[in-house]
Amino acid sequence: MSYLKVFGLLIVLYLLFAAGSWCMPDAPVKYHVAKTIERGDLSDDQPRAFMPRLQCRMDNYTDALILNQAYSLRSENLINGTMLVPRLTCERLPFEELRVAVGMDTAADKSVATYARYWHGNTFFARYLLFFWDYPTIRLLFFIFSSLLMLWCGVLLWTRGSWQLAVAVGFGLVCSYVFMMQFSLQLGMVLLIALGGMISIAKKRRDASPMVIFFILGSLTAYFDLLTAPVLTLGLPLVVLLALGPVGKLSKTFKDVILNSLLWAVGYGLTWVSKWILATLLTSENIWADGLHNVLNRSGVLDEYGRWDALMANLDLLPWAFIAMALAVIVVLACRHFHKEGWRRALPLLAVAFLPWIWYLFAANHSYLHNWFTFRAQAVSIAALLLASMQFVDWRKKKKKKNGK
Repeated sequence: MSYLKVFGLLIVLYLLFAAGSWCMPDAPVKYHVAKTIERGDLSDDQPRAFMPRLQCRMDNYTDALILNQAYSLRSENLINGTMLVPRLTCERLPFEELRVAVGMDTAADKSVATYARYWHGNTFFARYLLFFWDYPTIRLLFFIFSSLLMLWCGVLLWTRGSWQLAVAVGFGLVCSYVFMMQFSLQLGMVLLIALGGMISIAKKRRDASPMVIFFILGSLTAYFDLLTAPVLTLGLPLVVLLALGPVGKLSKTFKDVILNSLLWAVGYGLTWVSKWILATLLTSENIWADGLHNVLNRSGVLDEYGRWDALMANLDLLPWAFIAMALAVIVVLACRHFHKEGWRRALPLLAVAFLPWIWYLFAANHSYLHNWFTFRAQAVSIAALLLASMQFVDWRKKKKKKNGK
């Protein structure tokens, strides 16, 4: 099947997914949203969880916005509802606006706002879930499901690849505070897509091309993600692909990395732009102009900071002491059991490690202002760096020496 057909099929599925969400009965959704607010489960903007650190900030701000959109979706007709994704606004914080939306608070100036440059697949998904459960239950189920998915992914990486691959990916996710993503509608979708991508790469036939997988991953990211850490869905599957693939010519390996990255970028970009085009054609709003303006805005910088500041703001949130300790252990092992051919697999992995940092330089405005969640993309960098360093350890020699003793 050609990429054009795949893309067309994906867009049709996205539209049907959104339409199905709109067509659902409103009463159960509104009941579960109101129940959430009554119990005070979204009573703060961005509270810290587990530890009083910036990395542990919960994004109640965006989750409340998602619930508001799910609650208000049918305030517009099918086309405007799915294309513009309306919500009630009264110039307050999102969790306060949600109280107004469900009738628990009053506001003199209420209006309907739209956020149409995104597909908002996470809002449609949330609406399906809200038909059955309230927000706290959804968060618990989300955590359980993502934990099981990570366990499955880890076992697959270990059995299809090596324990080094499983440990490197797991260490990268831990250092990016992955447990915070597991409790968030805003942050969790990109994690699920990345895990699904790694599982798909690990389970594919050895002779099958993974290229269409990266195209689909890019498209799914544009549909479900709100610019949280999109590079996760590219970088982590690339790490798995490089670890499981044969050690061939460097030129071919780098060519494959570049080609798969471009396919991911094309799937991501085309899906996002298609929303601007469809929403502009089907509604009275110029979403194309809004989308283009915000791309230029998010990729720019302000007078008080530059692209280097955006990069450093994200680097500063990594637990460098733990990362340095892990790398130091690998260096010691490499000095004792050096594998001179390790550079053949290590160099492509090092190239993948730079992907999040390239993203920060490109999307400097967004990456600086929202570094407390964009820094999570560096799970790719940590996993790639750790796995690359492991390539210089002759693990077979180390095992033989241990058994000999």
